[in-house]
Amino acid sequence: MQYVIMVLVLGGFIGLYMGAMYLNSKVAIPESCKDAYLEAQNCESCSTKSGKSSCNFNSTIEFLKEIKL
Repeated sequence: MQYVIMVLVLGGFIGLYMGAMYLNSKVAIPESCKDAYLEAQNCESCSTKSGKSSCNFNSTIEFLKEIKL
């Protein structure tokens, strides 16, 4: 009986997580954040192995901190 309860609770948490992810994907990106969002999506921070600091990740984070919603 305890295994059934554990599976139901775990299934409930997974269901809530999947539901939240589904609803989150339906929310539109605010116009004031669209440019920063697209830049962050194209960020390839893993490609900074060469030692060059050409990544704009830090500037994007600073830009997002300045935006007041």
